[in-house]
Amino acid sequence: MAKFSQKTLTQVAGFDGQILAQELVYNQQDFWNMAWNTVDNQGNTTPVSLVGATISAQIIRRLIVGLTDTRTGLDFNILDFPSDPPPSVIDLPIVNRADAAGTFTMVINDDVWGVMADDPQLNIAVNDPVCFTGRIKISFPAVGTQPAYDEGIFLLFLITSDGVVN
Repeated sequence: MAKFSQKTLTQVAGFDGQILAQELVYNQQDFWNMAWNTVDNQGNTTPVSLVGATISAQIIRRLIVGLTDTRTGLDFNILDFPSDPPPSVIDLPIVNRADAAGTFTMVINDDVWGVMADDPQLNIAVNDPVCFTGRIKISFPAVGTQPAYDEGIFLLFLITSDGVVN
């Protein structure tokens, strides 16, 4: 599993943003279980209700420049992908939603890979892996005197070939 340098992660999520960063092999099915909780001063956790919240997860193709493997992890610059037309946003499925427990699952599945299948850089001979950045966004509705607000987790995925399937 790849380790990313702080500089690389900061490009995506800023200095204190939450981020999920992972290297994936092309066509690898994967999922991430998410749980939203609050923690009180005694360390007790309480689920955050997702009732009425809208949850979405999206990624978009990016360009990697200057990939180096450093002592602190993979280091590279992330730029907009230069193509005409520009790359399309890819929606990631949100499943297994349990509002009262504050949990859900984000999935990369066959439908997502089907959207990515035509990328010419999903090839073992390419020096730099394919990169996607994005976010999970949870939009909470206004409740009583509390206004509506959004929470987010930034996403960074490097996609490499397994040498068998391009």
